[in-house]
Amino acid sequence: MTKFEDKYPFLFLKSVVASKKEGECVFTFFYPASCKNLSDAEKNEIIAWIKDYFKFEGFSIKVKFLKAYIEEKLIRKCLEDLIKTKFKLLSAYITQEDITVEITNLDVKVTIKGTDRIVNYAMENKIQSQLAAELKENFLTEFIVVFSATEEKGDEVDLESVPLESSYRTTARYNVEVIKDIVGSGITPKPEFLSGIKSPKNAVIVAGFVSNFARKEYLARKGKHIGENRTYYTFTLNDDNGKMECVFFSARSNEKRLDGIEDCMYLLLHGDVRVGVNRKLTLYADKIALATRCESEEGQEVKVKPVKKQEWDIVENITSTEQSNMFTNKRYTDKIAENTIVVFDLETTGLDIQNDEIIELGAVKIVKGDIVERFNTFVKPENPIPESASSVNHITDDMVADAPPIEYVIEKFYEFCDGAILCGHNVIGFDIKFLQRFGEMCGYIFDNELIDTMNEVRNSNLKISRLNLGTVTRALGIDLTGAHRAWNDAFATAKVLLKLNEL
Repeated sequence: MTKFEDKYPFLFLKSVVASKKEGECVFTFFYPASCKNLSDAEKNEIIAWIKDYFKFEGFSIKVKFLKAYIEEKLIRKCLEDLIKTKFKLLSAYITQEDITVEITNLDVKVTIKGTDRIVNYAMENKIQSQLAAELKENFLTEFIVVFSATEEKGDEVDLESVPLESSYRTTARYNVEVIKDIVGSGITPKPEFLSGIKSPKNAVIVAGFVSNFARKEYLARKGKHIGENRTYYTFTLNDDNGKMECVFFSARSNEKRLDGIEDCMYLLLHGDVRVGVNRKLTLYADKIALATRCESEEGQEVKVKPVKKQEWDIVENITSTEQSNMFTNKRYTDKIAENTIVVFDLETTGLDIQNDEIIELGAVKIVKGDIVERFNTFVKPENPIPESASSVNHITDDMVADAPPIEYVIEKFYEFCDGAILCGHNVIGFDIKFLQRFGEMCGYIFDNELIDTMNEVRNSNLKISRLNLGTVTRALGIDLTGAHRAWNDAFATAKVLLKLNEL
């Protein structure tokens, strides 16, 4: 904006987004929190110049001015995400307690404590300068990042012998920056493109500009609020490649914050994609954050945390002798006959999808109706197994003491089910959410097509009053010895799937 010479040197043009369908073009400017707020007269001066300079025919022009807030919480969150996505090797050795943030009027100093080996490794790879540059781009102020040695920690892995980069295939994603949580928190700021979502999908993260935002009410017909008028919000989310209708059912405590959402705001959403009442794919959101778009990293390789160079035998072929005891020489529906399907089951330390851990993963691979491979392993959790979990699955701390870590298991399972349809009993309501959570933590995106045998049973002619796996297997005459163990449940579920799809 040479017209203004040095009048607005602090303004940074973050994005320009034009929507032909909406007939508008949105300019978004960032400026540091240390600068005074722009007056209405200054904003109008800039807006008038933009409209006069560009003269877009058939487009209305909107201009947003956002302040880059410098808050310790936001800095820590951004730093944590940078380390996880760009320097995953270090993320295993750095916790929030190792990071100190000092905010001054001139700059922000970030001190990261680690062992001598970690500090030397960071210095040799110039990680401190890379982090400082990334943080400056996000907060528009100078950052000084320092790695400081401490003797309180010990290395478990020889960092010098581990390659820095490891790559894998993943869903196309891009970076955004969370400005403020509106409802819920902890959304990973790496959404996928809306155009890539072709079918119902759980635990989706997407971002885009809001349009057609509306507050609506409905009369609750069940639950503890029966007979009351409840609030929900509908809007359309638009990114560079597509759009999707969104719905959020709100508690009264969230309504004030949600009422502040306006068209053209850029939001980061987490939720489940289902077929809505309009028969279109609809995102039913459960978390919402105000965000801003960062430079896309689509197509880049992603670094993943290496693990100790130890191998565990967790994948085996099914022998012909074993096959003879299964469903063989049967004719199946095209769904079975023409696809590779991995049927899996998890055992966990509890039912809390956000906090509990996976302690066993069992699976079988079905290729054109034949069960050909098994995947079976314990997983070593970070915390002791609660007695409440052991009483159900009979898995104890001693049994998982020498098991592989979750990073190793997720990597091997990702390879095992690459290109396959995933299947499980109540997989949509439970197992896939655990798998996607830990997959995302380890850098793998499980967005495979899903088959839930619970839905298969619902759509069958089987006359049963309950849909749990034990009831279903008894009704079909399938053996379920050792229930609530991952391999046994997965094997039984595979038999259920085949039985229900026989011709």
